[in-house]
Amino acid sequence: MTARRVAAGKVARVIQPAIIVRSSRFPSPACGGGRGLDSPRHHRPELIFLKLGGSLLTDKARRGSFRSDVVRRLGREIRRALDRRPGLRLLIGHGGGSFGHFPAKKYRTREGLPGGGGWEGFAATRRGMIEMSRRVLEAFDEEGFRPTLVSPCATVIAERGRVRRWDITIIRALLESGQVPMIHGDCILDRALGFTILSTEELFQYLVGRLSPRRILLGCDVPGVYLGDPRARPHPPILARVDASNRRAVLKALGASADCDVTGGMAAKLNHLARMARRHPRLEVRILSGLLPGRIETALLGGAEGTLIAK
Repeated sequence: MTARRVAAGKVARVIQPAIIVRSSRFPSPACGGGRGLDSPRHHRPELIFLKLGGSLLTDKARRGSFRSDVVRRLGREIRRALDRRPGLRLLIGHGGGSFGHFPAKKYRTREGLPGGGGWEGFAATRRGMIEMSRRVLEAFDEEGFRPTLVSPCATVIAERGRVRRWDITIIRALLESGQVPMIHGDCILDRALGFTILSTEELFQYLVGRLSPRRILLGCDVPGVYLGDPRARPHPPILARVDASNRRAVLKALGASADCDVTGGMAAKLNHLARMARRHPRLEVRILSGLLPGRIETALLGGAEGTLIAK
C-alpha cells in the first residue's frame, strides 16, 4: 500500500502526547512518502542513525541562538541523500544546544530532584527542548524535508540515569513505512532521581540493540576528533580513527568541553560511541562536520567522512 500524497502546501498533523506526525507532499521515503505498514518486505533496508549536535545547530555559548541557514542546508542535504538512496532508512536525533543546556545547567536538571532545581527545572528544560525541536522542524520543512518528531519524554522510563523501559512501537512503525523519526536529548522520568536528562547518544545506545542500524553518524561543529581542544591548542591534528590503541590519550587530551554542555561534551560522546562500537562490532560509527557543506550528504551516501570510532 503506497502512502497518500498531501496537496502542496498542506501539512497534516496527528497530535498525541509529545508526538507530532506530519505527512509530506513528496513521494520518496526520504521526504514523507514511502510504503505502508502492510507492504511486502523483500529485503531489509540499511538503517542509519544521524545525530545533529547542539553545537552544530546553535552557538551553545549564546542563549537562544539558532543557525537557521545551517539547519536548512542540512535539511537539503538529507533530502537529496534520501532521494538518491530510496532504500535507506534514517533515524535522526538532535541535541539541546543553546535552548536546552542553559536551563539544564541553571537548575541542575540532569541530577534530578537531588540537584535542587525541582520540577520547575524539569519544566524549563523541557520547554527549551520543545522550542529547539520546533525550530528544527520548521527549518527542515522549508526545504521539503519533514521528519516526524517523537519526544522521548513521553515513552522512556529511566533509573539512575539509564533507560529501563522504552516503548519504541511508534519509531518502528515510522521506519517500516518509510518515514524519518526524529528524537532528541530530553528530560526523562527517573525511578530513583525523579527525573534526569538523557543525551541523544545515550538514547542511541539503547536503540542500537533493538533497531540494528548499520551506521551511526554524529554531525558536529568540527571536522572530526582532534587530538586536543582546538580552542585551547591551535591547529591540533584531526584523527582518522579512534580505537583502543589511542582512546585513553585522546580522552586525556580532550579534557572537558568549553561549552555549556551538561551531558559531558566530546569526551562523553566518545565514551558512548566507543561503547556502542565494542558491543556491536559490525556497526560503523563516525564523528564528522555538519558545518562544512556536503559532508553530511556524502556520509549518508556511504562516504568515509570524519573520524571513525572503532572498538
